[in-house]
Amino acid sequence: MEPSLWSRIRSLPWGRISLASLGIIVLVGVVPPFRRAAAVVGSRAILLAASPFAPGIAGFDELSKASRVTGVGGAEVGFLGTEQREPVPLDRLPSHVTRAVLAAEDRRFYDHSGVDPAAVFGALRDNVLRQESRGGSTITQQLAKLNYTGSQRTYLRKLKEVMYASKLEDRYSKDQLLERYMNQVYFGEGAYGIGLASQTFFGVPPEQLTPAQSAVLAGKIRAPNTLDPRKDPAAVRARRDQVLRNMERQGWLSDAELSSALAAPVEVVPRAPGLPGVAATSRAPHFLAFVAREAGGIGALGNTPESRTARVFTGGYTIESTLDMKALEAAEAAVKQQLGDPGDPTTAIVSVEPGNGAVRVLFGGLDRKLEFDPASQGRRQPGSSFKPYLYLAMLKAGIDPRITYESRSPQTLTCRGAPWQVRNYEGEGSGPSDVDNGMVHSINTVFAQVMVKVGPQAMQDVAENAGIASEAVSPPECAMALGGLRQGVSPLEQAAGFATFAAQGMYAEPYGITRIKDRDGNVVYEHRPKTSRAVSAKEAGVLTGALKGVVESGTGTAARFGRPLAGKTGTTDNYGNAWFIGYVPQMATAVWVGRPEGDVPMRNVRGTSVTGGSFPARIFSRYMSAALARVPVRELTVVSPDELSFKTPVPSTGATPSSFAPPPESSVPSTTPDVGPPPDGSEFPQNPTTSRPPATVRPPATTTPPPRPTTTAPRPVTTTTRPAVANPP
Repeated sequence: MEPSLWSRIRSLPWGRISLASLGIIVLVGVVPPFRRAAAVVGSRAILLAASPFAPGIAGFDELSKASRVTGVGGAEVGFLGTEQREPVPLDRLPSHVTRAVLAAEDRRFYDHSGVDPAAVFGALRDNVLRQESRGGSTITQQLAKLNYTGSQRTYLRKLKEVMYASKLEDRYSKDQLLERYMNQVYFGEGAYGIGLASQTFFGVPPEQLTPAQSAVLAGKIRAPNTLDPRKDPAAVRARRDQVLRNMERQGWLSDAELSSALAAPVEVVPRAPGLPGVAATSRAPHFLAFVAREAGGIGALGNTPESRTARVFTGGYTIESTLDMKALEAAEAAVKQQLGDPGDPTTAIVSVEPGNGAVRVLFGGLDRKLEFDPASQGRRQPGSSFKPYLYLAMLKAGIDPRITYESRSPQTLTCRGAPWQVRNYEGEGSGPSDVDNGMVHSINTVFAQVMVKVGPQAMQDVAENAGIASEAVSPPECAMALGGLRQGVSPLEQAAGFATFAAQGMYAEPYGITRIKDRDGNVVYEHRPKTSRAVSAKEAGVLTGALKGVVESGTGTAARFGRPLAGKTGTTDNYGNAWFIGYVPQMATAVWVGRPEGDVPMRNVRGTSVTGGSFPARIFSRYMSAALARVPVRELTVVSPDELSFKTPVPSTGATPSSFAPPPESSVPSTTPDVGPPPDGSEFPQNPTTSRPPATVRPPATTTPPPRPTTTAPRPVTTTTRPAVANPP
């Protein structure tokens, strides 16, 4: 039986190796005249010792290639990365371009044999004496890291890196290795390779780069995302000047050339519109960017998010995704019909499959040049569309939704020991109203009283379990009852949350990647749904009954499209955001309308103010009707409140139980801003009706439940689909 790698390593003469290594370190670090010769000898000795254990380097000759993304049924979605099939030959690059990279990353590249003991010693010295974090990897080692080992900081990874470097140095010339590095290394903003980087930052081919521009790009290799010339030109200039001085010390720049380069300003061309690494002309740019971020969390692609993303953008994978291109086309057509004129607000649409989590549509708007994705990265206040989470917290607390509360406005309540003044839209609401009626007509004062009884912590727990990220509902506050959050929520989170309701209380983590295959067709990753129980099936069924009323006779009637439907509208303060989120058994969809730049009032859009019950509901109706045209009609699972056990039953007389009586209200209207966003009139009718009759609620025996998920796993504290970049303002 062939001995294991570890056994072979242990059998080496480590005593002699240690003495030789110590001697090399002394020569390299202490005796300057011998430093270069010792570095060469030491490098070759290290690689000679490692070469018997070096793994195979198959696939290194393959050029960097973008990864192809397909959708449902194999439909073409687009590419991640740039289709740069031909590298820039080394002899086409001016000498100052390659020398800038050598000065920044590996000035002794042509002297060592793949490992530079001098650089390793210098890194150890700086790390210990100066407490600076400095790497000692050569360009050959970086190629090994880029193509084989990833970026995880472990001693085992460094050992493997040395082994791969020995193989690469043995098989390829120095010029071949440097050419590959120049065409593969990452420079930031989705630019892999010197050819794309020179165009991205300076708008010229690499043959036309000046020494100063070359030093800017070379300096960025160390920290391609942090050293951003558009955001921090001072830091980029400092790093550039460091590279230029290194070039002068090596004799690669004259004094005059150095002075001229140091005096040059750091000037870059404007950032290209769109998302990094995704063509703005793509049919689904926002979904492709979402897939790229998801791939950054897949361990099978590498050890760090950076190395995984690099492999996706350059590895030529085939990524099979959840996107339904026909449904995406229906979403775009619905938006163009309603809000497709120049100057109209942006519309984001996300659809999630209940019980599975597959993201069937992720549409971030008609403007494909946005630098962020409003559908998965835009976090906005949800308004009344957040009330269903409080409704479920109420059910879990044993409070019957048929209990009536005083709905007049304004009211001053006491929540968590502090006064809380709440009003309905322009003061509507009077007389008793149960919670279902409060949901149908979005009565703030009713839900505020429910919050007083339930408490914000209970609502936070339900929202997190249903799919809302913890940071969106932290810290828990009373204003959450009316959609007032410290951070907003994304349409993706809202779609996932309402998909939990549709799946009878079963949360499924949303995902966009089904399977990944390498260039040879081998499956390197396959997704397994991650599900967990958020609320009981009965509680979800009771909520569905209330949300059906919203579209049957409440604020969401414009969303109807001829199928059993449940949903909720939401409109925030000053008409800054408008939502409709609804579901059928097979699909939950969130529609958001707003301005990407912030909460800009939408008071005069095509002659009307934008509310959740207007454009979002109408877009939802047209989109869902087309997207589900070939999907069978199924009943929603609705459960009667009689199926639950409540701590306090509803009195037969219909009177409000004393234990749930509304707190005393102020006789003087508030002069301070309302807590929570006041919606528009369409969500708050003048004459709220009484309780929804229990007789209209279907028991579970008459309904068909959605398919159960096949696996169950604990839901992480936050979802994996969180944006990898900063939230928009």
